[in-house]
Amino acid sequence: MKPRFILISSFVTVFLSACAYKDNPPPTVRKIIPARYAGDWHEIARLPNTFERGLVAARATYSVNPDGSLKVVNEGLKANGKITSIEGSARFTNPQEPGRLKVRFNRFPASLFEGDYWILDLNPQHTRAMIGSPNRKMLWLLSKNPEDQKEDFKDFINHAEDLKFPSQSLYFNPKRIK
Repeated sequence: MKPRFILISSFVTVFLSACAYKDNPPPTVRKIIPARYAGDWHEIARLPNTFERGLVAARATYSVNPDGSLKVVNEGLKANGKITSIEGSARFTNPQEPGRLKVRFNRFPASLFEGDYWILDLNPQHTRAMIGSPNRKMLWLLSKNPEDQKEDFKDFINHAEDLKFPSQSLYFNPKRIK
């Protein structure tokens, strides 16, 4: 009886936390130009997550596929100098909400699920971005300039706080993949 109760309790907890912001999701950008969004994006900061544990730098490279979706190549640098890499794609889910994308990576088990990739803020030049999830558990500050630092993202961090993301928990990468 006890294992069943724990399993049910765990399911309810995960379900409720996933739904916590369902009725109040953060707004996304109203305009994105995929060809301008394409390129190398350096991770300046992120909220801690399990799939980037141990990384001291990360870079995402986007290119536009013929069908309009984005090819995604994520690379991570571990403290020991080893580079990890995974490929996938991101698709636009609704022309009325161009900042809401779904991403899927090719490697199992990541290939089984699509994740939310919401562009919450993007400068007009498409060189700095804030990406997050609707449940506010994921957040990334990205830049096409590997020299950018925390100070360059003050407005984005303030915006994240306004959107109720736990920005005080952001991890700022000490390095960049060049």
